Amino acid sequence: MEPEEIEQLRDEILNFLMSLPGPETLKLKDLMDKLGSEMIETTSDGNDVLFCGSDGNTIIKAVHFPRSVLGEDGPVILPSADSKVILAAFADEFVQGSLDEVRNVFADPKVREHQWEQFLNGLAVKVSRKHAETEDFDWDISRLG
Repeated sequence: MEPEEIEQLRDEILNFLMSLPGPETLKLKDLMDKLGSEMIETTSDGNDVLFCGSDGNTIIKAVHFPRSVLGEDGPVILPSADSKVILAAFADEFVQGSLDEVRNVFADPKVREHQWEQFLNGLAVKVSRKHAETEDFDWDISRLG
C-alpha cells in the first residue's frame, strides 16, 4: 500500500470507531486485545501458524499439519480454549502447493503478495463457514496425533 492509501484507511478506521456506541467499542477493544495476544503467541509458537486475524466478532487462527495427520486438506476445526478464537488446520501439502502456484503464476512481487493475501482471506472465509456448520465439537482429537 502507498502511504496515502494507508493514511486514508487509518482515517476511515478511526471514523468508524468514533461512530460506534460505547458497548460496541468495548467489545471491539476486548477482541483487539485478544487478537494482539494471539499474534504475540503466534510469533513465539514457531512455524506452525499459517495466519491469525479477525472478522470483527471472532479471531481466526489457522495452523498447518501434514496431510497424513489431518486426513484432508482442511479446514479442520480444532478445539479452542477461548470461545472467541476459532482454531483451524490446513494440510502442509495444500498450503505449499497453493504457495507454489502463486509464486509460479505471478512474477511481480507486489501482485504475488496481494494474491497470497487474497488466498489467505479465502481460507479465513472457509474456516468461518465450516465453524458455523459445526454444531457440536467432538473433543476426541486422538485422530490428530
